[in-house]
Amino acid sequence: MTASWRHRGFSLFEMLAALVVLALATGLVASRIRPPSASERLDQAAELLADDLRRAQLQARRSAAAVLVAVTETGYHIDALSVGRDWPAGLNARWLSRTRFGWQETETLNMSGRPLSREGARIVIRLEAVERIVRLDAISGQIHVDRSMQ
Repeated sequence: MTASWRHRGFSLFEMLAALVVLALATGLVASRIRPPSASERLDQAAELLADDLRRAQLQARRSAAAVLVAVTETGYHIDALSVGRDWPAGLNARWLSRTRFGWQETETLNMSGRPLSREGARIVIRLEAVERIVRLDAISGQIHVDRSMQ
């Protein structure tokens, strides 16, 4: 008498496939549990700042009026967008504006939509030994995040 299909159990191939799926799921869960590194937190803060500055620039273009970005003790504030951000713990930022005398620290940035009235600026943000520079190009108006290899 032969055993019916229902009573034979799992094949070796089915067991291996189940183990592969289990290993992949475990790997995904384990990667989510790990806290973000300083580099990842800094990248996120730099990209968020760049996005906010782009939005401020767009708002300045739409309203034909400069949008003020104010530096606070713990981050920055953009009234025209109702945006107030605090830096992650341990992050240091230097806001620099280009003047005819070179780069000077500043407490505010005036985001303008008009090409000839744009301000060149750099925001140097640092967390532990990692540094990112958010750069505002006065000529093109583009906003970039530069990543240093440290």
